[in-house]
Amino acid sequence: MASKNQGPAAPRALVVEDIKVDLVVLLRMLRKLNCEATVAHNGKEAVDLFLEGKTFDIVFFDKDMPVMTGPELETLDAMLQEVIDKNMSG
Repeated sequence: MASKNQGPAAPRALVVEDIKVDLVVLLRMLRKLNCEATVAHNGKEAVDLFLEGKTFDIVFFDKDMPVMTGPELETLDAMLQEVIDKNMSG
């Protein structure tokens, strides 16, 4: 939790994108919104971040990615939510 002098913590965003140009554009937009961004280049990397206990306020992901596509990542939503809930309650 941020101290009173610092104000609220910056929102944490996970960006799952394999196309460099798209990634750069989205990261610039998030920076302008004062978001703290973490990058994964495919769905598997995103899942690994969640399994490591990382938490995010918002996740942006591409539909067509190597290794694990956006729709495949989306089907893991229940598992990811369970990991997030476990981290927030523990």
